[in-house]
Amino acid sequence: MHRFCKKYFFNLTLFSLLLQTDIFSQEVAFSASDSLRSYHIVTLKDGTVLKGKIVVQDKKAIQFQDEMIGTITFRTKDVSSMEKVDPQEYYLVTMMNGTTLQGKIVNRTEKDIVMETANIGRIDVDITKIKTIKSITPGNMQDGRYWFTTHVDAHYVIIPSAIALRPGEAYLQNTMGLFNSFDVGITSHFSCMGGIVIPMAAFIAPNINYKIRKGIHIGGGVLFADITGAPYAGAAYGQLTFGNRNSHLSVGGAYGVLEGIKKYYYVNKIEKIELGLISISALKRFSPKYAIVTENWFTPTEGIRV
Repeated sequence: MHRFCKKYFFNLTLFSLLLQTDIFSQEVAFSASDSLRSYHIVTLKDGTVLKGKIVVQDKKAIQFQDEMIGTITFRTKDVSSMEKVDPQEYYLVTMMNGTTLQGKIVNRTEKDIVMETANIGRIDVDITKIKTIKSITPGNMQDGRYWFTTHVDAHYVIIPSAIALRPGEAYLQNTMGLFNSFDVGITSHFSCMGGIVIPMAAFIAPNINYKIRKGIHIGGGVLFADITGAPYAGAAYGQLTFGNRNSHLSVGGAYGVLEGIKKYYYVNKIEKIELGLISISALKRFSPKYAIVTENWFTPTEGIRV
């Protein structure tokens, strides 16, 4: 027998203090297109710091001309970080003694780089005393600490915001022990997410995102899912995000279709459920490692078969 429910309004609120467990997060820091004339600071996984120029680079190895020890070759997979140093760009510099400097590089000589900092003005930095150097976004320095960007800045508990991932940025995430997903930025506007929901579903969801203007992002995509007992499940969704990666609010909507098999007196029949969803989510990051995340779902739908 069919039963119909009256107008149904459902509100699911997901609130967490960085509830996600980040198993893997990576940003691509260099590419084979770097110029031979570029100056790089390389940190290997064993702690070795090299300063000089790339001679030859391929997928497996890098030939590097260091200012102190000459030309050496090392494996690409042994690189912890590699940063190209360009004048007029902003960097976070960590010295061998642990001191950090943040500012714009205005000049480079054979032995020094000249940085323009907000607190102490212009300073000459001895290249031989630099441990690591990282390209940064101006304005991400707060209370004397740099807030590195992570995928959590552009993601809520389950769904992503409309803020695009960077090309090559990738992460593997586990939420509440059941929702496992992998997301990778392919271009500046296109990313793809896939994963499993234990023990009943697997899914893939390509996304397209654009920045309309400062502080306003729009995105959308489609989701294809394989759910136990359902021949077909899918959804199309869109999202509008206001803010930046450290503080933002998103309003979104989705329309999904689920086909299920129901037994009627020993006869299997396929039933279709169509469901509209509205989401309101927000993120507020208040330190480099902690943020408050809230994700809310509403389904104002009439005539759902149950």
